[in-house]
Amino acid sequence: MLEEYRDKVYRCIRCGLCRAKYDYFDKIFRVCPVGEHSGGFESYFPRGRLAVALEILEGNLTYSDALAKVIYDCTLCANCREVCGAMDTTTAKPLIDTPAIVKAMRADIFAAGVEIPEGAARFGDAVEKTYNIFGAPPEERVSWWLPELKVEKDADWVYFPGCLASYRVPEIAQATAKILNNLGVKFSILAEEEHCCGDPLIMSGQLPLAREVAQYNWECLRNKRVVTSCAGCYRCFKEEYPKLLGEGFKIDVIHTSELLAELIDAGKIEFKGKIKEKITYHDPCELGREMKIYDQPRIVIQSIPGVELVEMVRNRERTWCCGGGGGVKGANPDLSLEIGKDKVEEVMATGAKRVVSACPSCKININDAIAAVGAGLKAIDITELVAEASISISIRG
Repeated sequence: MLEEYRDKVYRCIRCGLCRAKYDYFDKIFRVCPVGEHSGGFESYFPRGRLAVALEILEGNLTYSDALAKVIYDCTLCANCREVCGAMDTTTAKPLIDTPAIVKAMRADIFAAGVEIPEGAARFGDAVEKTYNIFGAPPEERVSWWLPELKVEKDADWVYFPGCLASYRVPEIAQATAKILNNLGVKFSILAEEEHCCGDPLIMSGQLPLAREVAQYNWECLRNKRVVTSCAGCYRCFKEEYPKLLGEGFKIDVIHTSELLAELIDAGKIEFKGKIKEKITYHDPCELGREMKIYDQPRIVIQSIPGVELVEMVRNRERTWCCGGGGGVKGANPDLSLEIGKDKVEEVMATGAKRVVSACPSCKININDAIAAVGAGLKAIDITELVAEASISISIRG
């Protein structure tokens, strides 16, 4: 896998932009959340990871258990890619995709039989046995959120909540289904037949099993319009399936924030009530930097009367990762929590009491960090905010 990125690895000139501090509105910010919480060691910064990749390609380094620990301590947030000075002048796109290179190294590590962190290995073991990353019974996928909601047996639309919304934050799945019901959208679900999208497997380098679940999900969803409230599932369906299986294996998927923004823009949703509150929005890395969905969630939030949207100093493509992504939450939960505390500090600076995101992983880790610092805040999903005002939703036209 790494060999496929040889030319990208060689493009790094070790300039240090990806590990630098920068001044923004009289505040000093850093680029790499993992590097800043790992003792400042070069190998934990993007530049250092690329140096490791180069030495592996040159045959001067081989994968080991110790090296695997370093490679797996990366949230894949892609902030390094955003600040990288190596740009294609024709397309204005980055030439060096460090997260993709890190994932390639993880795939090589796993294929070589090198021991990977226990938390990452657990994803594969659980999916292989129960088709979800928690090893929970498949029949419990919908028991937490489905009661009292209307679901069709075989509709054109399929709601795919994913593992996190099914087992850890079912309030997101319930809010999404409630919104779809209120909008009159007829949808079905895979229920206990739903399998993990495969995103955690890809992030942890377990590609053989990822291909299996991707093939299964594609067979189940290929003739459907899929809506998901999970940023990871969304990106995986859109970007990873064609890479794993081929260009013909695309799933027609839309994120809940996109669907709601489309309906609002078309004048088909009108909020009549008010939520008089100051809200800030956290851009999930997979939805924002990876899929460039920045405006749609903000359109939805600002459409609710009474809501005042206040931005954190770092937002959109410069947003600071919540710490819950890239498999770090499972492999190194302490590191994940420390990064989350940085995010909580930025939320508190806005004066908002609630931070809205559009990713189950973000909600979980930010709330864990809030609890750790004892802040008077709460992280919720965008679907929960909309569902809170759902009695005021009406369809027009």
